[in-house]
Amino acid sequence: MAPIAAGIAATLAAGYYINGKYQLSKDFEIVKGAIKARRRFEKSVRDQDCSLYNRFEDQAHSRPNAVALCFEGTSYTWRDLETASNRMAHWFVAKGVKSGDRVAMMLHNSPLFMITWLSLLKLAVVPAFINNQITGPVLLHSLKVADAKLLVFDYELAPAIRDSLHAIKDLGYDLYTVTPKQHVLGQAYNQLSEDARQAIEAASFFGYVEWQHLSAEGFPRSIRKHIDMKDPAALIYTSGTTGFPKAAVMDHGRCTMATTSWGDLAQIKPGDIVYITLPLYHSAGAIIGVGQSFATGSTIVLARKFSVTNFWNDCVAYNVTHFQYIGELCRYLLNAPESPLDKKHKVKVAFGNGMRPDVWGKFQERFNIPTIFEYYTMSEGTGALMNIAKNKRDRGAVGFRGPIIRALQPGFRLVKVDFDTEELIRDKKTGFCIECGPNEIGELLTLADNKTHHTRFVGYFNQPKMSQAKLVQDVVVKEDVYMRTGDLLYKTTDQYWYFADRAGDTYRWKGENVSTAEIADSMGRVDGVASCTVYGVSVPGQDGRAGMAALVLKDSIIQPASGSGANALVDEAALDDFVQRLSGYVGKSLPPYAVPRFIRIFEEELETTGTFKNKKVELKKEGFDLQKIKERMYWWTPQGRYLPFGESENQEILAGRARL
Repeated sequence: MAPIAAGIAATLAAGYYINGKYQLSKDFEIVKGAIKARRRFEKSVRDQDCSLYNRFEDQAHSRPNAVALCFEGTSYTWRDLETASNRMAHWFVAKGVKSGDRVAMMLHNSPLFMITWLSLLKLAVVPAFINNQITGPVLLHSLKVADAKLLVFDYELAPAIRDSLHAIKDLGYDLYTVTPKQHVLGQAYNQLSEDARQAIEAASFFGYVEWQHLSAEGFPRSIRKHIDMKDPAALIYTSGTTGFPKAAVMDHGRCTMATTSWGDLAQIKPGDIVYITLPLYHSAGAIIGVGQSFATGSTIVLARKFSVTNFWNDCVAYNVTHFQYIGELCRYLLNAPESPLDKKHKVKVAFGNGMRPDVWGKFQERFNIPTIFEYYTMSEGTGALMNIAKNKRDRGAVGFRGPIIRALQPGFRLVKVDFDTEELIRDKKTGFCIECGPNEIGELLTLADNKTHHTRFVGYFNQPKMSQAKLVQDVVVKEDVYMRTGDLLYKTTDQYWYFADRAGDTYRWKGENVSTAEIADSMGRVDGVASCTVYGVSVPGQDGRAGMAALVLKDSIIQPASGSGANALVDEAALDDFVQRLSGYVGKSLPPYAVPRFIRIFEEELETTGTFKNKKVELKKEGFDLQKIKERMYWWTPQGRYLPFGESENQEILAGRARL
């Protein structure tokens, strides 16, 4: 027996050593979720049961009286949502909406978002989720890309629509608000005569989605039997939300994989309660946050928007077991004063993306959250990185790719990129991209192979040139195709992957991707701007990068120095007027997160490359460091305007007291 016991002990010791070195158990945990999602995907294809709505309907029929949604103190069962969405679907049918059509939705987080979304899904109609923060040209572009028949919106958003009303009408849209008529017109409306009501309604530029009185009869599953995994389930706008958005096609296959695997990886089960504060017009909040409940049967607690004050109160009041985050959210919570509620909640898992390494440990320990499920993905992406973090070794990484994952999903490459030109660096002999070594920063490329669904690149709706621009060939072998993520990452020898920065003409601020080219184009329209270069700069204690605009103004405001040793001639009154006009323009024309937080006024032309591209590398390095910057600077204040930025303001930022 002794030799047998010794053999068993040696085998166990070897197993522990191998698992400790390669973390096979961590690999298995991630692979398990992927396998479950793949089986669900294949079964749906075999059964001609591909519609995302069918996953919701399965829950509505198997647990009709269980609570599906809680919102501001009111609960909705699965049957409640199914019945309400049936009624609204009948309204859409009466308006001539049919399978394959598109309907634009511009709504805040609320049960009405859910009901509208579900009513369209059950009819095999494609909803286009319009960012509710955009206005003007950005809104028009989004609606033009969607090429939909109807725009349904919250009445609160009517001013933004009214400002562009004629142009929206020219695009062929019919406009309806989902806000109940009595809420818009007031309770006195019900006391008016029919003639008076008609007179009031005739003056409106929109109609009402009046669905509550319609039939609750459902629609047969057969009307969705024709849906293929490649068919769009939704159009969700990505990083262009700050300028000219790109509509990523979220197909039913991608939604099936995401809703199934994320729920499993986040360890969400029936009876669990998931708190969602992220906007539902993004794929994170809608497809991952809410969508996982279609697969798991969990209850969603939906917030109208994120609130530091209400966050832990809600978690305690609703017995929340899971919540979804972006990194900025976690920093806000960590910076709030300590409270008895910090550890009074029942949260087991927080899942999301963008948690900063310097926040991670403090956040997990202060709020006593056992598991952080951090992931890296994109709406239009062809792959995802995942890290189920339960110990200190896991902290800070956006993904882990052990030997099993690498064997099953080999299509992830970190390649060298020229940080100045943002072009991929290729081997002079082979012509292929050069892969990065351990701890070397490079751009992440993911395989775009349309032969398999999980690597299929769908691209952007109605934007073929933008779709093609995301792809690159001959990365590792001839004629292979990869997608450029535009993100810089690095990996360690033990296969933890870490986010480093945004590449190209985008940076991330307040949980949103900001396109520098589009912001520069917008600001360039302000009278007095000769040239504008926008880039992101690091700010101590802040997630992502804050926007900074380097401006060269017209001679009527600042006349460049005429020769060596001479000073530029500045018309101070004209400069003050320009700064005031610029403040008004960006405050009205750009979403709040897209407004550059710093302005740097140059008195001469910026240095450019041989192809006349501004050299941003040095500008980024200098940031807002007053020791390196001699030009005038302004910063965006809580009052919604630019004011001079000097040493005292700099100290406010460095001390963490400034509100950016």
